[in-house]
Amino acid sequence: MPDHPDTLAKYCTVDSALTTLQTQTLRWCAPYLLGDPFELSHRSTLAFDPKSLLDHVVRAACGMIFAREEPRGNSPLATVIRRWRGEERFASPEEAEEVIEELMARMVDQRLAELDDLMSEWRQYTRHLRILTLSAKHDNLSCWQYQAERHTGAALRFRMGEDSTFGTPEPVRYGLHRPEITTLKEQLNAVLYQERVEAQLYFQNKFLYQPQISKHEQQWRCFFSATDEPSTKQADDQQWFDERVFNLDELEAVYLGANMQTEHKQAIVDILATDYPSVKVFQASIIPGRYDIEFGRVTLPKIKA
Repeated sequence: MPDHPDTLAKYCTVDSALTTLQTQTLRWCAPYLLGDPFELSHRSTLAFDPKSLLDHVVRAACGMIFAREEPRGNSPLATVIRRWRGEERFASPEEAEEVIEELMARMVDQRLAELDDLMSEWRQYTRHLRILTLSAKHDNLSCWQYQAERHTGAALRFRMGEDSTFGTPEPVRYGLHRPEITTLKEQLNAVLYQERVEAQLYFQNKFLYQPQISKHEQQWRCFFSATDEPSTKQADDQQWFDERVFNLDELEAVYLGANMQTEHKQAIVDILATDYPSVKVFQASIIPGRYDIEFGRVTLPKIKA
């Protein structure tokens, strides 16, 4: 995918396409409303609990005591463990665990207070965050099938740029591992080595990852913070969305699905002829003998003044 796309496509059902064109708005949603169970949201929790964090910390600290190499860093714990190693304080890991667990429990309790603050900031952030998901291509068969309701919907191609209403789109990365608000490893290192965890700096990045199986969708995402919008004051998280106006000249082309009904096609063409006369319109059709589509130009009717 290009580093800076000139245009991106929004796939939608025919009802959504009609609403978008009639109102000149696009719906930007909080993460929860994207409808993906793998997506992080304000309802997400940490992938570990206090007991598992304490257990990992105790095991790691005991491992440091009996490891071949001395512990790294100058944290208070590393300093204590180096002293214990020099004194040969413990004869076995089991003996060390009894002493270590009480010490580590206090350190983990301090960490849990910081995690509470982190989760509070996360819930606020995801309440205010609004996302618009777009695609790099207008001929993406998977998007036509699943986002444009089995080729009965449409794809709207918008101009991107610094002067647009979309801000700076970010490409989605595809992989095997789901993002976490913060990882067990990050918190383990914070306790053991006093490493600073600044998960808040990477909150937006958590929404730029999707499973490898979705790579063909070539998603891009646009973001804005709705901190001052009325939607964020709604108690019902189903209302955490905003209909944002786009500029008329930002809509460059409309692609009509191969299975779009005739009356729906006519309704969209009528709106475009009246309100978007400079927009290019294309009709998708199935290529015989291939799993592919092609597009033919549709001429908009002239509207009498």
